[in-house]
Amino acid sequence: MHAMYTELHCHSYLSFLDGTCSPETLITRARTLGMTTLALTDHNGMYGLPRFASAAEKAGIKAIYGSELTLDNGSHLVLLARDRRGYTNLCRAITNARKDRQKNDPQLNFDTLAQHAEGLIALSACENGELTQSLYTNGHKAALQIAARYRDVFGIDSYFIELHNHLRPEDGRRNAALLRVATELELPVVATNNVHYADLDHSLLHHVVTCIRNQTSLDAAGPLLRVNDEYRLKSPAAMRALFSNYPQAIKNTQVIAEQCIFHIRDLHYEFPQPKLPNSQTSLGLLKQAAAHGLTRLYPFEPDPTVRRKARTQVAAELRVMHKWNLAGYLMVFKDLVEFCQRENILVSLRGSAPASTLLYCLGLCPIDPLAHDLLFERFASPERSELPDIDLDIEHEKRERVIQYVYRKYGRSHAAMVAEVNTFRHKSAVRDIAKALGLSTTQAQQLSKKRGRFNHGDSAPPPANPEGTANEASNSCLTEQIFELARQLTGAPRHLSIHVGGFIISSQPLNEIVPQEPARMPNRTVIAWDKYDLESLAEDFGVNLIKLDLLGLGMLTLLAKAFHELRTRGDADYQLHGFQYDPRVYEMLCRADTVGLFQLESRAQMSFLPRLKPRNLDDVAISIGAIRPGPGAAHAGTRIARRRAGIEPISYPHPVLRKVLKQTQGVILWQEQVMQVAICCGGYTPGEADQLRRAMSNKRSAEQMNRAVGDLKERMLARGFTPRVADRIREMIVGFAGYGFPRAHAYPFAHIALISATLKLRHPAIFYAALLNSQPMGFYSPHTILWDASRHGVSIRRVDMNHSFWDCTVEGSCGLRLGFRIVEGFAAASARVLTTARSNGAYRSVADFIRRTGLNRDQLERLAQVGTFTDVTDRRKATWMVGELANLSGPQFIPGLAEKLAIPAKLPAMDMRERVERDYMAMGYSPERHIVQDYRDRLNAIGAQHLTDLPNLPHRTPVQVGGLIICRQQPASANGFTFLTMEDETGLLNIIVRPNVFDQYRKDVCGTPLILVRGYISHEQDATSLISEHFTPLAGSPIASTMPRRDFH
Repeated sequence: MHAMYTELHCHSYLSFLDGTCSPETLITRARTLGMTTLALTDHNGMYGLPRFASAAEKAGIKAIYGSELTLDNGSHLVLLARDRRGYTNLCRAITNARKDRQKNDPQLNFDTLAQHAEGLIALSACENGELTQSLYTNGHKAALQIAARYRDVFGIDSYFIELHNHLRPEDGRRNAALLRVATELELPVVATNNVHYADLDHSLLHHVVTCIRNQTSLDAAGPLLRVNDEYRLKSPAAMRALFSNYPQAIKNTQVIAEQCIFHIRDLHYEFPQPKLPNSQTSLGLLKQAAAHGLTRLYPFEPDPTVRRKARTQVAAELRVMHKWNLAGYLMVFKDLVEFCQRENILVSLRGSAPASTLLYCLGLCPIDPLAHDLLFERFASPERSELPDIDLDIEHEKRERVIQYVYRKYGRSHAAMVAEVNTFRHKSAVRDIAKALGLSTTQAQQLSKKRGRFNHGDSAPPPANPEGTANEASNSCLTEQIFELARQLTGAPRHLSIHVGGFIISSQPLNEIVPQEPARMPNRTVIAWDKYDLESLAEDFGVNLIKLDLLGLGMLTLLAKAFHELRTRGDADYQLHGFQYDPRVYEMLCRADTVGLFQLESRAQMSFLPRLKPRNLDDVAISIGAIRPGPGAAHAGTRIARRRAGIEPISYPHPVLRKVLKQTQGVILWQEQVMQVAICCGGYTPGEADQLRRAMSNKRSAEQMNRAVGDLKERMLARGFTPRVADRIREMIVGFAGYGFPRAHAYPFAHIALISATLKLRHPAIFYAALLNSQPMGFYSPHTILWDASRHGVSIRRVDMNHSFWDCTVEGSCGLRLGFRIVEGFAAASARVLTTARSNGAYRSVADFIRRTGLNRDQLERLAQVGTFTDVTDRRKATWMVGELANLSGPQFIPGLAEKLAIPAKLPAMDMRERVERDYMAMGYSPERHIVQDYRDRLNAIGAQHLTDLPNLPHRTPVQVGGLIICRQQPASANGFTFLTMEDETGLLNIIVRPNVFDQYRKDVCGTPLILVRGYISHEQDATSLISEHFTPLAGSPIASTMPRRDFH
């Protein structure tokens, strides 16, 4: 009987631009080839371990975990985890290799390697291994010394000399020389194929990613490329044939496979418990805190029934937390919230956690879940295989203080952030592959844009030479090859970064479980796995690494700044918890007056809100939930609005779903509803229904959703549903495959949205100042925000040398003074210098300003361009003076020299057009005039309407409008329709572009900032849009081309 073969040296695409196949693809190929065991040995990490383990488990293949490490002399060594001790040492070795090193330059010194050798099996690695390198450069004796050193560290049975046969002439000689070393030292040999791709179909891609990694092209790569396409997974029979002269090398693959007994289920993780006073327990403290919250938030009067209901719910939730030993987990979060409160940092909850009455009583969430009938089981259910997680929203400018608090409290060895795997998108894949295949950077960029939604042109690449004489057929072939390779590369990892907020803390050192490494951001460390990896470990192996999500939210920064300003002025003392909304905000939402409002300012929301006509927090939550990929694809929002208005009858797929879908008019909107429909109709258990929840949160949502409801129809038929109803309900669920919100998630967002609306309504100047001072955030540029402020009665005042600060400030009740932050290229440090100097008295002149601040010419000219010195001189003269005097200030010059030389030039004052142009060039905005006003006479002459006139015109009235396109959007769920947001001096307008019109005017729609649009008005349930028919560019403007715009796919 022939010995089987196990591949022990194998790279996935999580070797980052070395391997080209996913862990799942490798497992599938191994199974096809008849293998029963496979090792994964990615470079300097175990990034693919969770995916590899899950795929192997499902395929019935034994997984071996390892890594190919780089030592400090540049050589490689393959390490495999024999047991739990070996796995821990491998994690520690990788962590040490990356500690205090550049991101892409991990190195492990030999002494550290020796300290972590227990439980590991070492292979001498590829041609970059120290043994082979020594053999090549220093000969047999030197190789013996190297091998003996590794043998002494790992043991004679745990250091294997690795042989390869890739059908190269030198392979035979090298293997013979390595065998001689092994024989003399009585060391075992082992065969591997140093796999970098699963099959031949991915071999060319491997050459290409090698070029991308080394920033070269195929023609210039030379020795960087592997000489042939033999570095793939091969069958046991093929490997036996290749190593027919070394049968023991094949047998030893099985020897090693049998020794590697570590399983991922052997991992053990414990969440750290808070330090408690003597005799206290986390559960006891949790109960005390909950009881205090119950008394405060649910008093017996006026309704004791609510109090009893809340007490019963909290008791039930406490039992769940006790069962899962999560009392300490909740106390950790309570500690984080209390830290934020001590530091005056606004914090809120999102995700499914707001459904917990216990968390509400602990003061973690501002929303009462009982009052809104939120489903606790979406947050925590005994049937779920993974533990609940809590997402904290924190002021984005202060979040780092909270992150560093976690590091200080638990220690950097016990705390790290979750990774985020950045992958190739189609556009970046096309660009990088094109360069690897020899196109210039310019040509590659042009080609990458050809199939973009908001770019125009055909798909042929630019000529391969300057004269453009390349053969057309060859060009077409090259293009197709690039796009085919891009298809393979799209979705593959490019590099590792930091998750937006995920944190893991542990009672034991984290590197006993997973390697850690420094992040590119200072004072941050990350683990090797992302959020999907953690979910997979919990779901498939019961390994629950509890993730804290500490997320930055710009709107909380805005609210904190506005609250502080209002307290300082003595106008109001608002708090996030218990905030009372102004009842007038709902009329504001119905008018789509939502620029700057949290979650409600997008084009889609502006179109939806007038149709929905929200009247309370529940309605705003529906609006927020409706504008998401899953509900959007199912047109859930449109159907809800039509049913609320009586345009469409309210119906239910089946009477059993009436209770589940009543709030949303018989339409699925929330993740919880998807799960409840599966439970009610298909008899799914809560655990099975939770697979649907996971599918709705996954990058491969549609694929996973289809898999999760694979047997739904059969189960419904077995329960007595008709085939028609079963098909309809299955279609409803699968149609929700894109990302959607849990209902509990939408309520804190709706709460914050209504607070922002109240501030805008009651305190507009303070609201807009806080919005500008919290940038970048939200949907719109400062230009749009400031013109919206003007339309709401806020007086915008220019940047001024004696009145402006870095931030925008409020003057009086309705004045907004622009801050230096709005001047492009003006530094915060320069603003500190000038405000400090101003504390000694107001500036009297340009020369006085220059002398006292000592700012350089560049900074001075930026200020002069925007009229900072208008109180003392004309803008043109100020610009001239700073150019003349900028280099005559400072301690090295005679005091007063600048003033004596400041002889005013006889220059004409700038007219309005010049001032506006300078403003736009320096700030992207002018307080004097909107850019569209330059065209208003021409627009009036042809009968073009102001945008705010359109709601008052009859449905289907033909009109022309002219304005600035500030947003282009083509959602995947829109069936090829494109949506534009146009702005003029009076407001905003939604423009709908049908696919045939888009094709006809693609160039203008995609690339022209100022444009005249002809079409007809559409009023759909009080939502006004323009159905476009014709586009004409307005005369070119050097300013317009620099205006910021946002294009969304």
